[in-house]
Amino acid sequence: MIFRPLKNSVQATNSIVGGFCLLFLVISFLFSDKFDSLLGYWTFQLLNTFGYFYLILGLFSVVLLLFLAFSRWGKIKLGEGEVEYGWFSWIAMLYSTGMGAGLLLRAVQEPVYFFQYAPRTSTLSPAGFALEYTFFHWGLTPWAFYGLFGLVIGYVIYVKKEKVSSASLLPKGIQKSILGVLMNVLTIICTLLGVVAALGLGGRQFLEALGFLTNSNFIPIQVIIVVVVISITATGSALFGLKRGIRNLSNFNIGVATALLLVVACFGVLNGIPFSFFDVLGTYILEFVPMSLNLGKYQVSDDFLKDWTYFYWAFWLAWAPFTGVFIARISKGRSIREFTLAVLIIPAFGTFIWFSTFGQNAFFLLEKGLVEGDAFESIYTGIFMFLEQYPFSIVTQTMTLLLVFTFLITSVDSAIFVLSMFSDNGESEPRRRFRWIWGLLIALFTIAVIVIGKESLLESVSQLLIVFAFPFSLMFLGMAIYFIRLLFLHHVTNGENHITKR
Repeated sequence: MIFRPLKNSVQATNSIVGGFCLLFLVISFLFSDKFDSLLGYWTFQLLNTFGYFYLILGLFSVVLLLFLAFSRWGKIKLGEGEVEYGWFSWIAMLYSTGMGAGLLLRAVQEPVYFFQYAPRTSTLSPAGFALEYTFFHWGLTPWAFYGLFGLVIGYVIYVKKEKVSSASLLPKGIQKSILGVLMNVLTIICTLLGVVAALGLGGRQFLEALGFLTNSNFIPIQVIIVVVVISITATGSALFGLKRGIRNLSNFNIGVATALLLVVACFGVLNGIPFSFFDVLGTYILEFVPMSLNLGKYQVSDDFLKDWTYFYWAFWLAWAPFTGVFIARISKGRSIREFTLAVLIIPAFGTFIWFSTFGQNAFFLLEKGLVEGDAFESIYTGIFMFLEQYPFSIVTQTMTLLLVFTFLITSVDSAIFVLSMFSDNGESEPRRRFRWIWGLLIALFTIAVIVIGKESLLESVSQLLIVFAFPFSLMFLGMAIYFIRLLFLHHVTNGENHITKR
């Protein structure tokens, strides 16, 4: 029965997603406290029971992508003709969508936390170990989750010539079956929850930072105003399309972020950073496998895994649907080798440079007693407190606040574009009305969550995202295995793609 085709699979998908959203809001309104407790319990049980599965899946994703890059299948091109976007714009768009504001808010907070509260002993210095674990959480594995899902979708839409859909990897006869609908529903719900959590929490983060800079407090209505402004701007960007809207905004983000990095590098402490960077990078690469599996002397406590690594891996997995689909959409004309190395290596390397520059300078300030020990503990204001210690702090803090805002816009407009593709029967250029609809729905859903449950419900959305990450992880693994089967049916001859009939 699960393989039986439906008459209108798109309508069925949209109806289920709509029903889920309505049910979520009703339950949240009527049973808020019980719902929060239940979600907390589910999240704890999932991470406690299946957390190690996430570790295995993360290592599997990295190894598979590296294998594909250097295998005979690396020559397969994702579509005919020239690439649509140059290298800078391509990297800028995938980087802005995949990480964005998180890199700003964690730039000093996370390295400093590991510097002060190391989860285990290490041969590295406390500073080196702090950077190694930050590299671990923000480096190869998250980009492997994004990249592998994106590669599978890219292969489906550009080599198999299918619609943009998770179900498109299935044989044609069952793409519109109940199974296909459930796959698309899971992808859409993960995307929706991911962007709502990012928009709601990001709005609060923006106001916390603004309050720090202006020495003022914010009220809940101001969060709604920020959500509305971001949603309107993101919808406008999505309406302009990839080439005029999202690409230009992503280029702006990376340009300003690079300028901020250079300012910190110029006015901060450069002595020893290059040596420390390559020392930590080398150790990270050598210890990557045992760290990924939490083996031997690289073991950390179960509490640390649940609070940090398991949580991160589940969160990156939950973000993989819309990030992966978006990366696939902008990667037409790239070879599997080019796609894999660019999506996996370049963003990770850029992230390592980012955290090294900010982290090492934060360690210096702490070691010299120039700031209090808890100065950088807040995820919302840590980077602003850090920038206050350097010249032109008003300029750099304003740049950072602007980047938090524009990175959020980039994540939301990318999600709008991806959701519109799913709703418009998998079209790679969805009609404008779907972009309007999804922009409006994302804003309304986020506002409803804020009004009904305030901050606690936003946390519940994040927990619900972690819950949905588990069934998605099973689908993710199944898609990866089936993708390997497709590659064995695929032959590359004289640079041309040939698919063996199944």
